[in-house]
Amino acid sequence: MGFHHSLLRFSGIVSFSLFIVACSSKQVQEPDLPERVYYDKAQQALEENLPSTAIKHLKDLDSRYPFGEFSIRAELDLIYAQMEASEFIGAHASAERFIKNHPEHDSLDYAYYMRALSTYKGAETLMSRYLGADPSERDSKELTKAFNELADFTVRFPNSIYAPDSKARMYFLRNMVARHELRVAYYYLKRKAPLSALRRSQEVIQHYPSTRSVEDALAISVQSYNDLQQTELAQLNLSVLKKSFPESAHVDAQGNFIVLALPSDADPDFLYWVTFGLID
Repeated sequence: MGFHHSLLRFSGIVSFSLFIVACSSKQVQEPDLPERVYYDKAQQALEENLPSTAIKHLKDLDSRYPFGEFSIRAELDLIYAQMEASEFIGAHASAERFIKNHPEHDSLDYAYYMRALSTYKGAETLMSRYLGADPSERDSKELTKAFNELADFTVRFPNSIYAPDSKARMYFLRNMVARHELRVAYYYLKRKAPLSALRRSQEVIQHYPSTRSVEDALAISVQSYNDLQQTELAQLNLSVLKKSFPESAHVDAQGNFIVLALPSDADPDFLYWVTFGLID
């Protein structure tokens, strides 16, 4: 999602960031330019889609004019530029610094939103970098963190212009985390650990009841109880499955449960389950 830098031109109080320059007696320090020059250079770089260059000019401005006329706008532009440069960790840190330094600023909603979005984008990039595009197959810790930060923003600023996008991303994340829980549950079933699979399926049913994963979670619960020889509980969950999903693919025409065919990527020898800490 793109963000137009003109949204970020705000006024307000200054940050308290510090800058340390290491130089020897033989080095010639670059003379300070007027504050406006650094700011204009950063804006030009953003216009030309050069976010890394903009970051340099904004940091130069902040270090030389921490109490300047443009410092507050530079802080906000820095968050934006870091996001555009895919420097998500840096953007998160810059947003948190803004939140700490300017708790009453008119643009506080933007800082909270960008903090959450930086976590969201960072998690998305990290997981897809290693193992394809489907985040449901990866460690969900960062996705959960992003969801919590988006929720925090939405509660604080329900009328923000960024609230609709935040809610849409939360809906998407809930489905991704629920699907992740299912993948781990399938892994445990394949590994013949039905109690662990049951715990994961119940997590989906209890905490993500509005997601599309509930049908499969109920089926995993039935399978897990059957494997544990808990017939009554298996039948109870089967009745819930049939009532909630009358056309479920997990039930045959006679109303009997169809034993789950586990996905091939639930193989216990699949290395990434261990690599990404999915086994607990």
